[in-house]
Order: sequence, then C-alpha cells, then structure tokens
Amino acid sequence: MGNHWIPRKPDEAISTPMCYNCACFRGAESGKCDAFPDQIPERIWLGKSRHDKPLSGDHGIRFQPRDLSEFLSISELAKIFSVSPKTIYRAVWSKKLPAYKIGRTLRIAKKDIEYLKK
Repeated sequence: MGNHWIPRKPDEAISTPMCYNCACFRGAESGKCDAFPDQIPERIWLGKSRHDKPLSGDHGIRFQPRDLSEFLSISELAKIFSVSPKTIYRAVWSKKLPAYKIGRTLRIAKKDIEYLKK
C-alpha cells in the first residue's frame, strides 16, 4: 500500500480504496482503521467487500463518511497560495505534496499544507 493517492501523470490516475473516504481510516501507510486496528482486511482494501454492513472482527464499527472540511480541493489551495492549480498538481505529481482521492475529486488534507511551505 502506498502512502497517498498520487497520480504520476494526469492520465494515470488510479482508484483508491473506500477506506480513504472513511472517518475511521488511520492512513495507508499503516493500513489500519478504528474497526480493524491490526490491519484492514484485503477484501475491503481491494474493494471486493463494502464495509457498510457488519463484518467479522470490525468491533461494531462501520464505514463512516469522512468530514470533507478537513480537506481542500486543488483550486481552493491554489487560491490560498495565489498560484495556478497547475502548480498544485505539479507538487502532487512530483510527490512533494500528499493528495487523496475522495470520491472523484483529488483533495489535499489541511494538515499536509505545510509540505508546500518547505
């Protein structure tokens, strides 16, 4: 599992696990969440099983949509820094800025904005 959803080029975008959209997700690097503190089952991670119904070992925790107020779109971040959205995309593609695909939109976590300041 990679750290973040980062397309290498605009036409090479890959899909992300449903887990990225869940408030219980702890991060791709760890591959863990509140429901599965040891490891998210591969069948969920690969999208072969949805986690909106009870599953063995999920501690009674189900998929909970993430609060999108924690994230900014590419255009929102570009406005904050007074740069072109293309500049933000370049930072993502060069892996200088972590990005997440949430739904069909590429988003930047507010906590990761510090990477642009370096």
